[in-house]
Amino acid sequence: MGELPGDARRVVDELRSTAGRPGGPVRTWVPSASFEATLADHVEPPVQTNSHLAWLHANWDFSALLEPPDEPGIQGVLARWRHRAVMAVLGPYLERLRDYLGVNARAADELAVRVDDLEAKQLRILGAVRHDLVDFACHVDEQVDG
Repeated sequence: MGELPGDARRVVDELRSTAGRPGGPVRTWVPSASFEATLADHVEPPVQTNSHLAWLHANWDFSALLEPPDEPGIQGVLARWRHRAVMAVLGPYLERLRDYLGVNARAADELAVRVDDLEAKQLRILGAVRHDLVDFACHVDEQVDG
């Protein structure tokens, strides 16, 4: 990136000239009072504990639903024949669907962990940037008063 147009000395001279005037512009940056509370009271639940994700884990494996019925008697025999006929047609599709849902559940877990990590890092970065801005404001005040 090339040089920015402008002269920093002119800005500093203007700040120094207005600092001494009564009623001059406020030159000190004051951080928001609610900002510290926002960082301290951040109690967003992790994505990993989301109820939809828990439901996905509880229901992705539907193997028990695909088991043959265990009814007794002639009704049981007919139900098992129907089950065999249906599974002969839909079995491969349902197996692929179950595998697909399992992979999606694992991928959603990985994403949830990554999102939670990124959120924690962003909060740390936000606090550090705020701290740097406060330090910079104090430095500018010292230089203008200096």
